[in-house]
Amino acid sequence: MFIIKINYKNIENKYEIKEDIALITILKKTGEELIAKIDLFDLDRIKSTGTWFAEWNKDFNNYIVQNISSTEVNKKSKPLKQSLQSVVLNTNPKTPIRHINGDTLDNRKCNLEIVERNTKNDYKIIDENTVAVILRDKYGKAQNKALISKEDLKKVVTDTYSWVLYKNFDNLCVVANTPNGRIHLDRVIMNPAEGETIHHINLNPLDNRRHNLEKVGV
Repeated sequence: MFIIKINYKNIENKYEIKEDIALITILKKTGEELIAKIDLFDLDRIKSTGTWFAEWNKDFNNYIVQNISSTEVNKKSKPLKQSLQSVVLNTNPKTPIRHINGDTLDNRKCNLEIVERNTKNDYKIIDENTVAVILRDKYGKAQNKALISKEDLKKVVTDTYSWVLYKNFDNLCVVANTPNGRIHLDRVIMNPAEGETIHHINLNPLDNRRHNLEKVGV
């Protein structure tokens, strides 16, 4: 008995039109069908791009609609893999895009939003002394939070800095990427002299309240 494996990335899509919406039938690796949604206005352009399929994306923690371009290549001269949302918005495949309603199969323009990487952080007042700064990933999803002293709020949450969680091997820290390079939250708060570094007393790099920070010589 021969088992014929079907390449789900090459199976021609089925399309259905409902008023001003086009529904696209795509396949998962298992052969299971999913239904993606786009604006009817974008249908011809999306169909001409080739075959679309569903692929699990760990950043979204969900399936997204992907395509392997037959006309474009990446920097390694290999066929370019692109997402449906990036083609709909006509952006670089690496541009972070958020699905507003959380449905990664809904790729109508009204549900897509380019995530600005340098946006001002949201925050939450914890108590009279503590503020939690919301750290978002590149897709704009809340990823974690950093604690700061309330007295440092105006210094930390500004239009100048966009604080994110940074992982270097097993070490975590809170940083902002600026035109002059990467800066660390604890150093902005404590302003150490040359030859000094910042020690987190409770060893939690996300706790940047003043009583948890101390300057130490290198």
